[in-house]
Amino acid sequence: MILSQTAEYALRAMAWLTTAPPGQPMRVKDLSIATGIPSHYLSKVMRRLVLAGLLTSQKGQGGGFLLSKKPVEIPFIDILTAVD
Repeated sequence: MILSQTAEYALRAMAWLTTAPPGQPMRVKDLSIATGIPSHYLSKVMRRLVLAGLLTSQKGQGGGFLLSKKPVEIPFIDILTAVD
């Protein structure tokens, strides 16, 4: 199976978010640097993941993205479906 660039970025971002301390939002800028994904592209991917209910977002200072469920409760297929 060959994944699209968007799907690869979504999986990479979600995997990185599993390493964040629970309850600590991660900003797109920091996630972009950590994963090597362009920040503008990553913002669009993250929005799709929020709309799919896989992430939550918090605006303002101290905001960012959080997993909406425990990592073991998020199947790869849900991530792929959200972005492709």
